[in-house]
Amino acid sequence: MRFLVTGGAGFIGSNIVWRLVDEGDEVEVFDDMSLGKAMNLPKSAGLKVAKGDVRDGALLEGAFSRVDGVFFDAARSSSPMFVPDPRDGVEVNVMGFLNALEAARRRDVPIVYASTSSLYSRCEPPHREDMAVVPGSFYEYSFLAREMAARLYHELYGVCAVGLRYFSVYGPREELKGKYANNISQFAWEMMKGRRPVIYGDGTQTRDFVFVEDVVEANLLAMKSAARAGGEVFNVGTGVETAFNTVVEILGEELGTRLRPAYVENPIKNYVRRTLAETSKSERVLGFRARVPLRDGIRKTLDYYRKLQTSG
Repeated sequence: MRFLVTGGAGFIGSNIVWRLVDEGDEVEVFDDMSLGKAMNLPKSAGLKVAKGDVRDGALLEGAFSRVDGVFFDAARSSSPMFVPDPRDGVEVNVMGFLNALEAARRRDVPIVYASTSSLYSRCEPPHREDMAVVPGSFYEYSFLAREMAARLYHELYGVCAVGLRYFSVYGPREELKGKYANNISQFAWEMMKGRRPVIYGDGTQTRDFVFVEDVVEANLLAMKSAARAGGEVFNVGTGVETAFNTVVEILGEELGTRLRPAYVENPIKNYVRRTLAETSKSERVLGFRARVPLRDGIRKTLDYYRKLQTSG
C-alpha cells in the first residue's frame, strides 16, 4: 500500500515512516522541516519526500490523491510553541488539519491523526476518552478543535478519521525538538553531558510515558480499524504512571552515573501533576496495548543517542 505521513520527518512521524518502509509499503512524506529533518528518514526507493506546509490546501490535496491512507502528525506539538503567537499554532493545528479532512473527503482516503493527552489537564486520572475536557491553553484548544472537526467530517461526510490522544511519548529521533522534547529525552541529554537534570518542584509529579514504537503500533492498528473507528478518539498510553524522580534514577542506572536532580521552583501556571491513560477502549476497539516497559524504552533511547554522538 501507499501512505502519506504529514510531519513525517519529525519525531513520531519519522518513526511511523521507518515502520511502514520496513513492512514494504510505499511512503510519501509531507513536511515543512520546521521540526524535522531528512536525516531522520530511511533510504528507500519506495520513499518520496515533499517539502510543504499543511496550510497549503491545494498542495496537500495533491499528495492525498496518490495514497491509500494518511497519518497526520504535522503539528505545533508543544504548548510553549503557542506562547509567541497563538494564531500560528492554531493555523497549523486546526486550519492545516481542516485542509487534510477536506482532502480526505474529496479523495475518499482514511486518516489517522495526532491529538494529545493534554486535553485532560483539568481532569483527575485515570483519564478516559469520555471525560468532559475543557481547554486550558490554545495548545489544548487546537487539538480539541481537531477532534471536533474530525467527528463532524465523519458524521456529515463519512470521512474515516481516527484520533489518537498521545500521552508522554519518548524515544529516538526527538533531538530536533530541543527544549520542546519529552522530559525523558531532556533528562537523558543533560545526564549524558554530565549535568544534573532540572526538575520543576520535588520530582513526585508523574506522567504516563509511552515508547514511540508503541505509538507507531497504535497508528497502524488505527489505520486498519479506520472503517469502524471513524470519528472516534483513543488514548495511546501504557496505563502506568511514573514519577520524574524514578525516571532520573533509571537513567542514572543505565548511564552508570549518580547524578541527582536539580530541583527548582515550578514557573508553569496550571501545571499538570499527573497523567495516566485508561486504555480499555484502545484495547477493545483497536487491539492496542503498549508492550515496551519503561526501562527497555529508556535503554533503546539511550542507545540511539549514544550512536548519534559517535557518528558526529
